[in-house]
Amino acid sequence: MLRKAALLTAFDHFTGRPKTAYPTRYHYVEICARELADEGLTLGRIGQHGLLLTLGAVTGGSDAETRSEEGARGNRESSHGEHGRRGGADRPGLAIAVRYTTARDLRLLEAFKERGGRIAYLLDDDLWAMAADTRLDPRYRSRIARFLDGHFNALRDLADIAVAPNARLLERMAPLPGAFLHPADLAPSGDLSHFDGGGGAEEETRVLFIGTATHLADFAAVAPGLAEALAIEPSLRLSTFLGRAGAAVLPASARVTHLAPMVLDEFQPWLDRARFHVALAPYAVNPVNNGRSIIKLHQHAVAGAAGIYTPTAVFSPVVEDGVNGLIAEHGPFAFRDAVLRLARDRQAARAIAEAGIANSRRLGERGCVARFWGRIARGEA
Repeated sequence: MLRKAALLTAFDHFTGRPKTAYPTRYHYVEICARELADEGLTLGRIGQHGLLLTLGAVTGGSDAETRSEEGARGNRESSHGEHGRRGGADRPGLAIAVRYTTARDLRLLEAFKERGGRIAYLLDDDLWAMAADTRLDPRYRSRIARFLDGHFNALRDLADIAVAPNARLLERMAPLPGAFLHPADLAPSGDLSHFDGGGGAEEETRVLFIGTATHLADFAAVAPGLAEALAIEPSLRLSTFLGRAGAAVLPASARVTHLAPMVLDEFQPWLDRARFHVALAPYAVNPVNNGRSIIKLHQHAVAGAAGIYTPTAVFSPVVEDGVNGLIAEHGPFAFRDAVLRLARDRQAARAIAEAGIANSRRLGERGCVARFWGRIARGEA
């Protein structure tokens, strides 16, 4: 049964609007529902793309204060009332516009601000670079361009602060004041028992690439090296989420699986169960990839994998080569050699995976993320 999130995304594509931004909402705010409640903030919704943080308890309304992380995942698309209608109307708090807006979203945000609320604009991709990148689907680019040419200027005029996971995005949104924020960690379990061996399937070296169709060109650039690594090392098994597009770049086989893309409500439980030894972030050093976040680092930690990263502006500052990840140039031979290095030294790969988990927890500690939003909601930042 299709979830509401998937239906909203399909509708957005049909009407030519940018897709519903529920992954960004989840990674930066909703996953911290419990920690936000500890900060005295009630989590709700405003419009299609926005979130609401109400100061103090909300009576008779949102259940975001007490719901568990698992409940938050299951209810990410539910609405808890718009701009505090179900309680706490005298406590405007903070509205967070996430990535995009509709015309109705802008009207709701304007009314919210007139009542004394603050507005933050949360963006986690360089939309300007993506709109100009001819490697991307032209329909996707045109949807982004329409937002930038239309609603973005109105949103920037309404917002009090911009929030982004890299400096380039904050520069893009100037003169709006900006604040840096990494996405929250995804609660990696720390279970690395899949590195223990013991015969059978555990002797495989499972390699994961999580990127979707917008990362196809990046993957294609290293695919010949991955094919060579597979030919050299029989223990390797590769999984991607590129579906048929991935098979056109690197043919599917008994050792190469191209899963169909999943919506977040399906993907996150899958990732929680997954155990891989190596995970890939083979992104070209270009304006689009320099404007992304460290979410892949968090996802690799959940999968229990040693990550291989390119020296983009996103990963270079946070990945120490050979300690909590490997840094490889974006090319087939560099990725071939990095994958083979980890496949042939299981203990080194395990140590890197363990350090990667610690790095993820440090960079995305949920209490810190919740305190960040609390300071903005209270006008302290």
